[in-house]
Amino acid sequence: MKVDYFEVTLNKGIDEPYLGGDPIRGIIEMVCSKQVRITGLVVRLTGVAETGWRSRQDDLTYESRQTFMDERIDLTTTIADHCNENFELQEGKHSVEFEGRIPLDVLSSVERENHGNVRYTCTALMAIPEDGDTEVVSEKTFKVYSLLNLDAPYLHEKSYVVEKEEIIGCCGKRKGAMIATMQIDEIGVMPGLTSKISLTVENNSVKRKKWLRKKENHECVLLSLCQQLDFIAGNRSDHTLIERKSITIAIESHGTCKTKAGTGPQTKEIEFSVPANLPPTSIHANRLVTISYFFKFDLEHFDLILPVIVGSTKSTL
Repeated sequence: MKVDYFEVTLNKGIDEPYLGGDPIRGIIEMVCSKQVRITGLVVRLTGVAETGWRSRQDDLTYESRQTFMDERIDLTTTIADHCNENFELQEGKHSVEFEGRIPLDVLSSVERENHGNVRYTCTALMAIPEDGDTEVVSEKTFKVYSLLNLDAPYLHEKSYVVEKEEIIGCCGKRKGAMIATMQIDEIGVMPGLTSKISLTVENNSVKRKKWLRKKENHECVLLSLCQQLDFIAGNRSDHTLIERKSITIAIESHGTCKTKAGTGPQTKEIEFSVPANLPPTSIHANRLVTISYFFKFDLEHFDLILPVIVGSTKSTL
């Protein structure tokens, strides 16, 4: 092989995501030990969603694959500046820069073993007509997040949820009720910032008196930001059969003290730190892989769930 080195490098690292609509830039570097004839140089930017697993219910294999991005950048005229009149690449080192653009309607990168993934790849190909029309190939994976702007007025509105649960004691005897409210200042949540959350709990259950005094313990309950990943896959042999799988992950949790029985409504204000570099909420609900978020307040008798929308950009921080 007359091409000793062929490598594509992007302007962002693997952990620094591009947003939908962003430009993507890179450089192809190559070293030729001898003069070599070529027929073209192309860069392809591809985005592929794949889901797959073996169902426990019917012992069938479910698999789906969708290519939703396939951008082609032809650099043949650019590499021609490094060639002679016979389109032979000169001996030595050569560098070719390129620029493309991520489409607006893309999916966020996801990796989940035994469920599915959304992967993006940048592939540089240089065609060499020698030795049976071979190609020199270099690939780089990169991360993409869909564009979800939190500037829309409704994403700045408050959102809340209220739940009431009857508390039953021994022998089915009613002990009272617990009423809980969770409110967030803005339903649109931005990674790397804080969200203001108000928790109000009223536990009017009757606590049985104990004559034996014990050391008072401060029990904690958790407020968590949860990410839900939903996957859809079709049966390998019968495409009318579709199966869905979901997985929920608590990506950040804050502890707060448990409410005492019979003390009336108690309110706690929490500044919840949202982790950085979260993929945004999926805009489309019918894709192979979708992402959604909610806050979950774990109480003793029930859970309080408040859906939120995680964005990827916001003008007024």
